Amino acid sequence: MLTAMVMTGHFVAHTVAERRYQVWVPAAYDPSRKWPAILFLHGIGERGDDGEAQTQVGLGRALREGKLDPQAIIVFPQCPLTQRWEEGALPVAVAALDRAMNDYAIDPRRVSLTGISMGGAGAWLLAVEQPQRFSALAPICGWAPPHPDQAAKRLGKMPVWFFHGSEDPVVPVADSRAMAAVLGANAAYTEFPGVKHNSWDPAYQTTGVIAWLLEQKRS
Repeated sequence: MLTAMVMTGHFVAHTVAERRYQVWVPAAYDPSRKWPAILFLHGIGERGDDGEAQTQVGLGRALREGKLDPQAIIVFPQCPLTQRWEEGALPVAVAALDRAMNDYAIDPRRVSLTGISMGGAGAWLLAVEQPQRFSALAPICGWAPPHPDQAAKRLGKMPVWFFHGSEDPVVPVADSRAMAAVLGANAAYTEFPGVKHNSWDPAYQTTGVIAWLLEQKRS
């Protein structure tokens, strides 16, 4: 009996401004048409300069294990070891995204943003700083922006879906609950009962959030 082979994408290593980053390229990638893109910001444990660790947890791990196969270009920058995304390292992520948009056929109206833990905080902040750039936002167990009311105004009508575990001992679930209260009907908030800090695996693998990100498009 013949077994059909399922083709999945692969990671491609890149460097910009002496910083290593990875790009997930779907197997069906064809540069003759424009593709959606996702910028993924990793957590604190994946900082460094090896250019690999940021693909081993969260979205990268789900891709490596074949649990997801999104038809999109996904950019994985790596935060320097001594910095945080929300404390000065976001230009590293922006530089990787800019270079990827130059190297790959990416639709600028379909560039979304997600991140986990420290990367969730970075995703909130980057979306607030550059709301005109992203088509959608999906932070996971990230610290809320310093001024939630102002952040909500900056985000405007950007589609937002965010996640947290109800028993998170690292990042207080109160942060996400506060953002949910401020954003109201303008965003979707999913809280996983009994889940601790790792709310990224259920978020990425069970909710369909990646497919949702790819459906969004800036006008």
